[in-house]
Amino acid sequence: MANAATNRKPASKYPATKVSSFRREFNSRCRGYLRFSLFVRASVLKSKKKPRVCCSNEEISGGKVILSDQKPTLKLHKKEKEVTELNDEGHVGDSTSKGSSFKEVQVVEDLVKEDSSTWGVRNGKNGNSLRVSVLRRFPLLVKKHVEVSHEPFLPLKEEDEAAVKSAFSVRNRMKVLVSHKNSNIDICGENLQCLKPCAWLNDEVINLYLELLKERETREAEKYFKCHFFNTFFYIKLASRSGYNYEAVRRWTTQRKLGYNLIDCDIIFVPIHGGVHWTLAVINIRKRKFQFLDSLKGFDPRILKALAKYLVDEVKDKNGKNIDVSSWDMEYVKDLPRQLNGYDCGMFMLKYIDFYSRGLKLHFSQKDMPYFRLRTAKEILRLRAD
Repeated sequence: MANAATNRKPASKYPATKVSSFRREFNSRCRGYLRFSLFVRASVLKSKKKPRVCCSNEEISGGKVILSDQKPTLKLHKKEKEVTELNDEGHVGDSTSKGSSFKEVQVVEDLVKEDSSTWGVRNGKNGNSLRVSVLRRFPLLVKKHVEVSHEPFLPLKEEDEAAVKSAFSVRNRMKVLVSHKNSNIDICGENLQCLKPCAWLNDEVINLYLELLKERETREAEKYFKCHFFNTFFYIKLASRSGYNYEAVRRWTTQRKLGYNLIDCDIIFVPIHGGVHWTLAVINIRKRKFQFLDSLKGFDPRILKALAKYLVDEVKDKNGKNIDVSSWDMEYVKDLPRQLNGYDCGMFMLKYIDFYSRGLKLHFSQKDMPYFRLRTAKEILRLRAD
């Protein structure tokens, strides 16, 4: 009995009920902590598999940021805005939404400048810097929303496509399809053939389309810059083989003929034909510069110098004033859509004029040319540029 008494454990000062309650609570908290640890570990592993991208508040205002595993791409999506694909030139292609007035431009940027495998974008307001692991050999493809009017890309209606197809048919080659009274230009089926694929544009089609652009501006003056569109024969007269000759074109721009002074325009367009290639010269009075646009990246300084001299002579002759253009820029526009073949130069020139007259950036590309050819044919047949 004595031994039993000595081996008995001393009585605890805590009741058995309190001890069991404490154990249950302790075990419960341990299990909760274990679950939390596993959850955190799983989240970390998941985040390593799919890296997140963070950018500044200005870049993601109203949008979502997505990074693809295969192709690191930052996309900004907004409601009722159109998503488009990027072609090889870095320009926007065909739209996927008919009524949208926005397109996405995909800009290629290599943000990894240093010998590092990480990059980050700082949030300027909160001071947070988040770094994301990316493969150095992949550039970052950033898609940004750029406001582009939907009007230059409206699809043709079925009846318009049928009318163009009929006009292109062999039986209409010698038939006069349309006559423009103001310019005395007649377009027969033979003339319109130049708007078929792989054909060079001719003077008749280009000059009539420029007349339609001027009528469009007059019809809706609030939507377009005030422009003057010289026809394809102007520069040939101004700068002939014998040299610069203002007298040859002095009567082209009288108040009686135009109804306005040339100096009052925002932009003056001058088509240039170099024998086998169409380019565009622009007297941009609004921005005080002379511009040259060539879809094949060429340039000719003589053209802009001749137009600078012409503007001085024109203002002196029509307004009796001396204008100093020595401070105006001579710009050979580089950031513009390029042609990738040997026959679309005329179509590119017309679209440069069309977009500039709208006050739009040149967000089109080579793959838009088949559509623009059909659209131009449709507008000529209707004698109305949209």
